[in-house]
Amino acid sequence: MTQSVETQPESTPHRMDGPVVLAVLVTILIWSSNFPIIRYVLQGYDPSTMSVLRVWMGALALGLWALATRMPLPPLRDWPAFALFGLTGVAGATLTLNYGLRTLSAGGGAFLIGTVPVFSALLAWGFFGERLGPRAWLGIAVSFAGVGLIGLGEGGGVRFDGGTLFIVASAANQAFYYVFQKRLQRRYRPQQITCYSVWLGAALLLVFAPGLPAQIARASLGRTLAVVYLGLLPTAVAFSLWNFALSRARAAKVTSAMYAMPALAIAMAFAWLGEVPSLLSLLGGALALSGVALLHLWGR
Repeated sequence: MTQSVETQPESTPHRMDGPVVLAVLVTILIWSSNFPIIRYVLQGYDPSTMSVLRVWMGALALGLWALATRMPLPPLRDWPAFALFGLTGVAGATLTLNYGLRTLSAGGGAFLIGTVPVFSALLAWGFFGERLGPRAWLGIAVSFAGVGLIGLGEGGGVRFDGGTLFIVASAANQAFYYVFQKRLQRRYRPQQITCYSVWLGAALLLVFAPGLPAQIARASLGRTLAVVYLGLLPTAVAFSLWNFALSRARAAKVTSAMYAMPALAIAMAFAWLGEVPSLLSLLGGALALSGVALLHLWGR
């Protein structure tokens, strides 16, 4: 999962100082490691039970943080909204990402997750009437062309049961979570939205929990510890660092660092797994990110 952009208060200094740069670098490194580690874990876990363990570890870590900061629970009227965010941005996004990475390379998956801004723009246009200019639509078309090339380059094309479509669904779920939480951002801090969404997402994933003990018993200790890592660092630690960076510097400067994630994911997958995406997948990834850049920089 990737954290949403918080509206910057007027008192924000908007400086990329040393602590902010360090927070951004650590966050991007942690989030980039998601993809090769998931590929490694999937050799011993099935996608659904792996999702249960990962999200529950993150939920427990965030619960301890909430207790330490005395975070209050939201009023009952907002629980349906947080349940929807847990279903899409947490449970749905995690499940589809895990299922997609069964067949896609870590680099291909990272490129596809990079299309989250495209789906965010489409949702904002469809539901909130936000205007998209000609360059925005061109960027969206270029990104989807890149998605198609990744599907062809990773084998199998863009099929209903293919890894490409699963990860595109993960990106769409994350975009839904980011776009529709904006209505609650005036009353809740991003840390609160993250906690409530992760907790309810973990509750929804309990439907897959009965198979978890048997999976843990069969899997190696290394793969189980890798799932624990995914729950603690990318979910809890990285979100906290990301929120800190967004509170100290302009969102555009902070989020621009995310363009480095696919390259880092490819390098990590090669070093850890010996995995190299196909040339066609790399070309598709470059095209997909070019479309995102076109949308982000000139599409408004």
